[in-house]
Amino acid sequence: MIKGIYTSASGMLPRILKQEVFANNMANASTPGFKKDSIFLEVLTDAVDGSSEIPWQTRMVDGVYIDFSQGPLEQTEKKTNLALEGDGFFVVQTEHGNRYTRNGDFSISPRGILVDTNGNPVLSDSGPLTISGDDVVIGSDGSITVDGSPMGIIKVVDFNKPYLLKKADGSYLIPADNTAVEKPADDFSIRQGYLENSNVNIIEVMVDMLSSFRAYEAGQKAIRTQDETLDKAVNDLGKVI
Repeated sequence: MIKGIYTSASGMLPRILKQEVFANNMANASTPGFKKDSIFLEVLTDAVDGSSEIPWQTRMVDGVYIDFSQGPLEQTEKKTNLALEGDGFFVVQTEHGNRYTRNGDFSISPRGILVDTNGNPVLSDSGPLTISGDDVVIGSDGSITVDGSPMGIIKVVDFNKPYLLKKADGSYLIPADNTAVEKPADDFSIRQGYLENSNVNIIEVMVDMLSSFRAYEAGQKAIRTQDETLDKAVNDLGKVI
C-alpha cells in the first residue's frame, strides 16, 4: 500500500514541472524568436539499457531541453525587423557579456545605434552598429547599406549541434558549458522586414496542459483512495467486536 502511494506521488512530480514548462511556453507564444521548452524523462534510457533496478518506481524528469526548430515568419515591413531562416543567432552586447537570440525585433536608438527590445546594441562584424540615414537595406547575408553606403555586416554566429545552450536574462541564450564555442554561421538567410515568431503551437500546448492536468488529478485520486484504504486497514481491520 505504501509502495502504491509512493508510485502515485512520484508520477505526479513530473506533471508539476510539465505544467510550469507549458505555462512558460504559452506566456511566450507571441514573443518573436522564442524557442519552446520540452521535457525528457529518464524512463526511455532505462528501457533501452535495462538499468532500471526498481520496476515499480516512476521515472523522474531527466531534463528540460530547448526545441530549436524554425518558427514561422511574419512580415512586418519595418526595415529594422530581421528574421533568420536556417541556423544561427544574432549577437547582442549586454552588461553581462554577449548574448544570443533569434528575436530580430530591432530598432534604432536616439543615438543612432541598432538595438534590441531591451536597448542592448546588436553587434556587426566590427562591433555595435551606428546607423545614420534613411534608406536602410539589409541583405540576406547580413550586409548593411544605408543611403547607398556600406555600413558593415550583421553578426550571425552558430554552434555545433546539438546546441549546448541555455536560456538566460529573459529570452537570451548563452553557452551551457565551455564546449559550446561560437563560430560564424554559414547556413542562414536574413529576411528584412520580417520577424520569426515563436515556435510554440498554442493548440498543441493547451491539449498537452489539459492531458497533464488530468493525469495529475488521477494521481491525486489514487493517493486519496489508497490512503482511505490504509486508514481502514490500520484502524478498523484489527478491531475486536
